[in-house]
Amino acid sequence: MPFTKTEVDIREDYTVEAVDPEWLKQGVKSPKHLMLDPDNCILCRACEDVCPWNCIYMLSPSIVEDAGDDSVDAEVGAATAIFVLDDNACTRCSVCVDRCPTDTLYYARLPEDSAGKREMAAVPTSQRAQA
Repeated sequence: MPFTKTEVDIREDYTVEAVDPEWLKQGVKSPKHLMLDPDNCILCRACEDVCPWNCIYMLSPSIVEDAGDDSVDAEVGAATAIFVLDDNACTRCSVCVDRCPTDTLYYARLPEDSAGKREMAAVPTSQRAQA
C-alpha cells in the first residue's frame, strides 16, 4: 500500500534564537533525587555495575573513620557499606532503578526541612546477598 501524505497544520510563527547556556544549566535536572532504602538492599552492587555514568559507589565505612565529625560517625554506625551518588553526574536515567532486584532504589524529592542535605544510606551486613 503506497504511503499517502495527509495535510498537517505546521506552525510557521516562531523565531529560532540561541539559548543562554546558564539558563540551560538551571533547568536540566529533575528535582527528584535517587534514594536508597537500606532495609531492602542486599549489597549486590548491581546499581554500580549498570550505571552508564559511573556515578554510584558502594564504599567502605572506613573512608570516614577519621572524619572527626560526630554526626558522620552517628550516621555510619556499624554499617558495612555506604551508598554514595555523584548527584552532579547522575542524569536520572533510571537504569539503576530498573536493575535493582529488591526495589531498593527510587526517586523522590528531598524533604523540605532537609535544606538540600541527604543522610548517608548505611546498609547493614545482615542483608548481604549470598554469593
